[in-house]
Amino acid sequence: MIDLHMHSTFSDGTLTPTQLVERAKKNNIEVMAITDHDNIDGLEEGRKEAEKKEIIFVNGIEVSANFLDKDIHILGYFLNLEDKEFLDWLKNLQGKRHNRTLKILKKLSTLGIEISLDEVKEEALGNVIGRPHIAKMIIKKGFASTMDEVFDRYLGDGKPAYIPKVGVDMVEVVKKLKANEAIVILAHPHLISHPDDTVVNIIDMLVENKLDGLELYYPNIDPKKRKKLLKIAKTRDLLLTGGSDFHGLNRPGIDIGSGNISMEIYQNMIDRKKL
Repeated sequence: MIDLHMHSTFSDGTLTPTQLVERAKKNNIEVMAITDHDNIDGLEEGRKEAEKKEIIFVNGIEVSANFLDKDIHILGYFLNLEDKEFLDWLKNLQGKRHNRTLKILKKLSTLGIEISLDEVKEEALGNVIGRPHIAKMIIKKGFASTMDEVFDRYLGDGKPAYIPKVGVDMVEVVKKLKANEAIVILAHPHLISHPDDTVVNIIDMLVENKLDGLELYYPNIDPKKRKKLLKIAKTRDLLLTGGSDFHGLNRPGIDIGSGNISMEIYQNMIDRKKL
């Protein structure tokens, strides 16, 4: 069994890389990838622990991009961590994330919710701050009771403190990952908040830039949407990958290994990598 999508405390997960590996071992995972948002900071720790536990470890990342002001997430696998140009590009992405955080905090301040950057950094633990970290501080300050309430009232799309991710084009992301010689996958395409015909256009634009596959083995995916996306993948000779998108306590009800994904998926990726 494999799981190629999970997040650690280096982005918006609640388990450290070591704890992720320990949980993966407990859940009988043979191949795993840590795919933190826009950074690779947890990979070394994860790999070392995976070697001890005899789990095959894939260097991964989930890069946040956009298309027509909607979030598009792109996964990269088998990353070359010695690629200086790629690492410099990631630092630039993290700078944009930092600026977004400052803008969100400023908006919250106008709503009477005062949260400092230092408070959010302490909540985040790692170097990458996401909306869940800000949400936790909003709860701690007593302005909401649950994460769902925070996003419904403040941080969700179109809400008073929402700031869209800016400046990272999805095609640019694919090109940078392909230049790194990664296997590039469109994450959870069924969750993209565009009409179905636009999602097909997105896939085709990325395929033109050498997208390798779609993430279609995913918890609670709608069967009808999955069937449509499977057809699209087949007609375009795309790989199928999957994972739990585990975030620990930040995404209750989902555990590492959710989906019972077979080793065949990993082997198909290895075969594509050799081409």
